[in-house]
Amino acid sequence: MPLRFEQPANGKEKQTRDHIGISDLEIVQMVAAYRNFGFWRIEVESGHFFASEDVFAIFRMAFTSGPANLVELLSRIHPEDRVLITETFEQASLHKTGFHFSYRVDNGLGGYKTVRSVGKFRNNEIVGITYEFVEQLRVVGFEDNGA
Repeated sequence: MPLRFEQPANGKEKQTRDHIGISDLEIVQMVAAYRNFGFWRIEVESGHFFASEDVFAIFRMAFTSGPANLVELLSRIHPEDRVLITETFEQASLHKTGFHFSYRVDNGLGGYKTVRSVGKFRNNEIVGITYEFVEQLRVVGFEDNGA
């Protein structure tokens, strides 16, 4: 199956939000409340994979600030999807391009959940985000302010 690569993060015009007054940190916090996601980085030369705590949670792994155990991480991915993932990272490194793909990760309940990763090549490394697909339900929730 031929792979199609694109640069999802480039070419998108920056939206102005000065008039709204929302900081980058507030945006990340609000998006994190909506969807379970985390950030990661792969050093191309060493093959080391570093990730935020939420990426480790998505893969049901113990967090480490050092390089992740890629053997353990790959073992959580559906066997049919592992080859596509390794090929995607190889092609992104070779062609210095971005990508996105969806794949299945062990949900710990005897089945799989679907996650999506979006990445881009940057300075001899690949950086990206991984998030879980969630069922679209109408939900209202309020923050507990400790009152």
